[in-house]
Amino acid sequence: MQFPFRRTPASRKRGFTLIELLVVIAIIGILSSVILVSLATARSKSRDAKRVAEIGQIRKALELYYDSNQTYPSTTPTGYVGDDAAIQLLTATGLLPKTPLPPDQSINPNYVYHGVIVNQATGALSECTALVACNNYELGISLERSDNVVLLNDMDKSVGTFYGANPDCNDVTLGTEKCYDVGP
Repeated sequence: MQFPFRRTPASRKRGFTLIELLVVIAIIGILSSVILVSLATARSKSRDAKRVAEIGQIRKALELYYDSNQTYPSTTPTGYVGDDAAIQLLTATGLLPKTPLPPDQSINPNYVYHGVIVNQATGALSECTALVACNNYELGISLERSDNVVLLNDMDKSVGTFYGANPDCNDVTLGTEKCYDVGP
């Protein structure tokens, strides 16, 4: 004989205890924080990759300019101002589709370009003006990460106000190496 109020095992309700729910929530929280840190790292690496790619595009445009004019643009070509004046000139002449702007304007407002003259006798470097033919250049941008492998093979030279070992690529004080600077 069965009692009418007795529960059978199949009719019991199953659920999670409070402790089990708290453990699952803690695990999800830990995993999401690890993912967010990885995402921030991946984003900074992708912005740096964009900067390096655009430096490559500007270098190709500079070589096309050199082929046409037998000189690189001066640091401040006539009619243009700013650290990227020559890059604006490349855009105006159609060698670049548009003036490249770094992904994060608060870190880098623009790509820094300096036309350079290399003294063939002494090897000394100096900036060239609009009146003198440039036989070299320096082009740079600050990266967000100092562990980028491109920093191992860049120029790191000082020409005028351009200093390749400084984070902002435009100061003569030595800083943390985040400036990716290249030449021809």
